[in-house]
Amino acid sequence: MFVDGEYARKIFKKQNFRLDVPGLVKKVLAEAGIDDQLLLRVYFYTAPPYQSTNPTADEKQRYGQFMKWKSFLEKQDNFEIKLGRTERRGPDYEQKMVDVLLSIDLVELSAKSRIRTAILLAGDSDLVPAVKKAKDNGVKVILCCSEDKHEYHRELWMESDKRIHLTTAIMSDSCCGKTLA
Repeated sequence: MFVDGEYARKIFKKQNFRLDVPGLVKKVLAEAGIDDQLLLRVYFYTAPPYQSTNPTADEKQRYGQFMKWKSFLEKQDNFEIKLGRTERRGPDYEQKMVDVLLSIDLVELSAKSRIRTAILLAGDSDLVPAVKKAKDNGVKVILCCSEDKHEYHRELWMESDKRIHLTTAIMSDSCCGKTLA
């Protein structure tokens, strides 16, 4: 399973649900009809919060919280965290390298015949070439995405073999019904 962490966080936040990654993984595997014993690994792609050269107290706090959360995920069975970086672009911040890391892993694992099915929780069209290559390598690709068609790219949707929408019910079940305070 390949999870674009920022994409998942954005979908859950929009619906006012707390993202419980291990709970979400279990729920998505069930929705896909895949026994969790067949799961090779959950690859979770994200980037730590931006840190300036001389970090502010707020930057240090956000980074510390991120590291605690990352440590929690790393302790989960069959989880691997892949980190990109966060860059400042004027007043905004952008994650960099996350889609590339995900694409490389998807293509490499499919080319080495390490996987037969890939569940992709993402929405970005940058992933379409990797999905095509994985399919060429004989892998079935299941896209797990928002039910809001504006939050995933149509080409990614069309290229996938099967699709699972993250409905409000799935999000509620995967996070034990906990909403953001």
